[in-house]
Amino acid sequence: MSDLTNTGENSSSQRLLIFIGVLWLLLAAAIIISQLSAPTPIRIDWETETEINTAGFNIYRSEAIDGEYVLLNDVLIPSNGNAVSGAQYSFTDENVVAGRTYFYRLEDVELDNTREQQAPIEFTAPLVSWWVPIVAALSILCGLILIVKGLRAT
Repeated sequence: MSDLTNTGENSSSQRLLIFIGVLWLLLAAAIIISQLSAPTPIRIDWETETEINTAGFNIYRSEAIDGEYVLLNDVLIPSNGNAVSGAQYSFTDENVVAGRTYFYRLEDVELDNTREQQAPIEFTAPLVSWWVPIVAALSILCGLILIVKGLRAT
């Protein structure tokens, strides 16, 4: 009689392992789909050594190195440096398409409104964040291990 009880418990354990394994596989799929539907933004960082008479900065973007560049920031990015020390800056472009290459130009705006654009810098929007393949692979591995254990349990 105890054999029948153990068999029922084993069958229930098998189903639970398989169910949890499938959930791990679904988690991996959800992570990948969510990342592909919302591309990773491009972050532009720059640093100045000194800022004499600098009012601030503008960021321009184009899809071709010699194409038309469009201003991205709504307001001037204010200068934080001074004549003896510069500052670190960051701008995030969230309106990107995964896998597409963009060209950015940094424009220095002086207090007298003179402007100087730097040479273009190329960025390619990542398909997914760096952590996605790692987490997805671990989720798939956990899911498959649990499913195999569930199928092999007697």
